[in-house]
Amino acid sequence: MSQLNSVLLKALELSKPMQGEVKEVSSVAKEVKESIIKHASSTKIKDVVLGGSYAKGTWLKGDVDIDIFVKMNSSINEEEFELLGKQIGLESLKQYQPYLRYSDHPYVEAFVQGIRVNIVPCYDVEKWNWISAADRSPFHTEYVTKKLDEEKRDQVRLLKKFLKSLGIYGAQIAKNGFSGYVTEVLILKYGSFQSTLEALSHIQEGKIIISLDPIDEETVKKTFKHSVIILDPIDPRRNLGTAISVENFGKFVLAARAFLKEPLIEFFIRQESGGTANDFSEIYSNILVVSFNYSERSPDVIWGQLKKSMNAISKQLTLEGFNVIRSICTTDEKTEAAFIFLLESITLPSYMVKTGPKVSRKYDSSKFISKNNNVARLMWINNEMRIATLIARKATNARDYVRLLLNKRIDSIGITKGLIPDLSNKTQIYTANETKSTHLVKKAINELTTIEKIFF
Repeated sequence: MSQLNSVLLKALELSKPMQGEVKEVSSVAKEVKESIIKHASSTKIKDVVLGGSYAKGTWLKGDVDIDIFVKMNSSINEEEFELLGKQIGLESLKQYQPYLRYSDHPYVEAFVQGIRVNIVPCYDVEKWNWISAADRSPFHTEYVTKKLDEEKRDQVRLLKKFLKSLGIYGAQIAKNGFSGYVTEVLILKYGSFQSTLEALSHIQEGKIIISLDPIDEETVKKTFKHSVIILDPIDPRRNLGTAISVENFGKFVLAARAFLKEPLIEFFIRQESGGTANDFSEIYSNILVVSFNYSERSPDVIWGQLKKSMNAISKQLTLEGFNVIRSICTTDEKTEAAFIFLLESITLPSYMVKTGPKVSRKYDSSKFISKNNNVARLMWINNEMRIATLIARKATNARDYVRLLLNKRIDSIGITKGLIPDLSNKTQIYTANETKSTHLVKKAINELTTIEKIFF
């Protein structure tokens, strides 16, 4: 037996649930579904169906969520749709302390015997006539269930386990990784775990396009702006790759190449990123932390607000001359959050050189001189016969500049409106070499500054 096959057999043992676990999860699914049917007596409820990885038989050992979709009459309005969905979910799971979660629409979640259960409303529609974002899900379940045999389900499990070990599994905005449905589509496309790795390890420059059906690639490239395009076989107008960040896709490509070169079981076991906090202490003085508390809201909402606002602050820092090398945001999904920026330098020189047009461009050079004459400390002709000036910087300390942004310009720099009240209230701004960091922030700093040794 080859080393590759030996590793894959061991990985499958780590990935495939045993019969006892299957029986336990199936019992919970049956119990909850029956409870939903009991509480969904309204004539507006058309059906109750199982979905997700449990229904498809692609869930991982010790790691399963049960998704149950309540299909409603397509004639009801959005307000009634949401109200009915919440009511049925909360009543069905009443004894398990259910709570609301939010995606495009609210849904109900609870833990039943330690297993996460999601009760999600959707409309009972014909294919293509989607009303809510969840309407495609039952079609996905039906499609995948028909297409995957037992061997391919195991291949899906291997791919999921591989992605989980890299920390890039999950399409939620906090992760920006590969969804369970994407892993199923990839196995349907390439046939096996190994073939998927081989195909994606040989990607060419430009947009990556994956489709189960024949397509016009040029049209697809023009239609979708994202660099990773994975067409939904149920709805080819939808790009499943939009949720995957280019960084996470790049990690997958490098890990695929590394595994094919040297197959090791470690690729299926979540490893801590290489290095420790002490390894990088010399650059902690260049790490700027913006830490704050927020009023509790849905995890999907807060992660979206954090990522958008972090990008807005990064842009402002860059425009002011502070080179942002990497940035990350973090939250405990309750009340604590932080932005963390690794900068080339926290401080900048007091003066900067600003280079203008060549003197041969009469109009442009005259305009440049006129515009900068009153603010330039020096003005001269450089070796390229361009006009150059020495100008005092408006901001020389990144900490002070971010505080200025949050105190004086917070409404105009692209920060999400919903986060403005939180950032305006007792925000802490400090560098990572100070002793203020909480456990949450320390963990994020370590993630920002460590190396994925498994493929680098």
